Amino acid sequence: MLKALVITPNEKITEFGSLLAIARSETRKREHSEQNPPIRALVFVADVRVYVAVYEVSESSLKNIQQKKSELKEPEEHKFSDDDPRGEEA
Repeated sequence: MLKALVITPNEKITEFGSLLAIARSETRKREHSEQNPPIRALVFVADVRVYVAVYEVSESSLKNIQQKKSELKEPEEHKFSDDDPRGEEA
């Protein structure tokens, strides 16, 4: 699956290598990965003055991300049944 990342350049970004390093770092953070996802394209869009990095995410990475997100969700409140004495307040 292909995804994209938008990079707004500033005065510190003077080389193409810097852009590539930013793209790799941000994709690693975004995908919660220890390895760099492959950057397939890095293009300057002159109309809006931004760089767009297109990167590829494997299906196994997507499954890992979804599993981590489901683990982070807060558990639902425990609801007591009508015949449970803990459900009534003292």
